[in-house]
Amino acid sequence: MIIINTLEHVFKNIRYKLLHVDDKYYIYDADRLMWSSVFPFIYWFIPHTVYQIDKATYEKLQIPDEKKRSKSWLIVLVLGVSVPLGRVLASFTDQYVDAMPYVFMTIMFVIFIAISVSFRLLLHRSRKRKIHHKTELNELSKQEIKIRPATLGGYFQALFLYFFFLCLSVFAGFLYAELQDFLAGICFAVFVFMFLLTNSSIIPQGPIKVTYIKNRDEC
Repeated sequence: MIIINTLEHVFKNIRYKLLHVDDKYYIYDADRLMWSSVFPFIYWFIPHTVYQIDKATYEKLQIPDEKKRSKSWLIVLVLGVSVPLGRVLASFTDQYVDAMPYVFMTIMFVIFIAISVSFRLLLHRSRKRKIHHKTELNELSKQEIKIRPATLGGYFQALFLYFFFLCLSVFAGFLYAELQDFLAGICFAVFVFMFLLTNSSIIPQGPIKVTYIKNRDEC
């Protein structure tokens, strides 16, 4: 059993994590199983395939790319547009709520969930393309390891993150059903999207336990 203190995130890539074990450097995919978004704790019990990288690549994946401009303006733009757009769409759909309340609400819930899942899949694929622009994982040496948080705080952090966004999603869905407000529906879609992201952080950054290492290249 090896305890290490260097589980880190790849810069601007929530899907991949960096490990430093006994002077060796690895990267692994923390989002390889999409169904784990519903039950992410499975990552504590199954083996992970890690790819060995050199120190230069390890450090490059940590350092921000200063040439790229910040996209914070895009977030502000989306938030600024969503409020008036939500009001316009809400006034447009009010007539259908009165005519077919339950059918319309069910359809809207399906649409909101579909939007959340679609954005989640888009992020899943785009992060993979982004990492392959920097290193070709399939050409690297592979090993299998099992990873768990090394402290109780790591477990509590993961559990809190999971149930926090689960409760927010349920609450926002209940709020939309009660108020039939389009903005509440948008909040529901956002919280569902965040809930589907928790699997990529179920092993928090910090001290972890590597309980098993197997060199797949020797198998």
